[in-house]
Amino acid sequence: MIRNYFQNICTNIVKQLDDFKTNGEELQESIKELVLYDALDGGRTTLTSKPFIEPKHDIPLFSIGLIHTLKVLGAKSCVIMIHTSYNRERGEKEFQRVLNLIKSGAELIKEYSIEYNIKCNCLCINEDYELIDVLKDVERCTREGIFNAYFLFDYNEEWFREKKGFDMLNKLPNINVHVRHTKFNFSGGWIPGKMCKSAFLYSQNGASFSNWENDELVAQVAIALLAKKFNEGEGLNKVYSDDIEIQQRYIKREVNLFKKIIYLREHPKKLFIFGSSIGPYQIYY
Repeated sequence: MIRNYFQNICTNIVKQLDDFKTNGEELQESIKELVLYDALDGGRTTLTSKPFIEPKHDIPLFSIGLIHTLKVLGAKSCVIMIHTSYNRERGEKEFQRVLNLIKSGAELIKEYSIEYNIKCNCLCINEDYELIDVLKDVERCTREGIFNAYFLFDYNEEWFREKKGFDMLNKLPNINVHVRHTKFNFSGGWIPGKMCKSAFLYSQNGASFSNWENDELVAQVAIALLAKKFNEGEGLNKVYSDDIEIQQRYIKREVNLFKKIIYLREHPKKLFIFGSSIGPYQIYY
């Protein structure tokens, strides 16, 4: 079912891309190189609920749903931001809420990962972290998995300045798409050295499993691939082929103020936005 959703969504996208040379098969093939980094957010302000899901399981189940979608489609790894050290600044009560969610969700993720052959890499530089034993248990029980899911706990960009943090972050694969839910920025979660050529994808809807259907998770992955495709050859190493290419970009971006809006279904429930060399793409699903 996931592969069918993916094929249909890719075909629909390509039909509406008269300004970009690609095809559905090429888009699907590129999933093998996709390393998606998802910064979970919007859990408190997304009020959608399903009667069979406990609220404390909504964010862990979203993580599981995303990992499962990527694995089924052929990706090899992903990175998920669980929380940053900045969460501590909101006060003890709020941070305890975060810890409670992690503790209850860890068992779900561990059980799923054992069954579906997922290797959980729980990265946390702080050995005194309140749930360090829980993280080590999840890692130990899933160490034989073949799909690498990297989870960041208590993360801060300053990790990169310390040898222990540098070595830990160096285990990560190079990220080529980073996703942020509910906020149109990526402050607090940048990973130095791993995101130099990564495309940014804004996902307007909160990372709560009750808020997402299976096909909508597939849509996020498909659109992440599209963002990756548009970014290839642009980040840090762009070489213009000739003056005609430069003129075409100027006309689309500066004169026509290019913006592309795509509707992938009649009554959309999800919105994604990413940038290109000539302007933004706004995709409704």
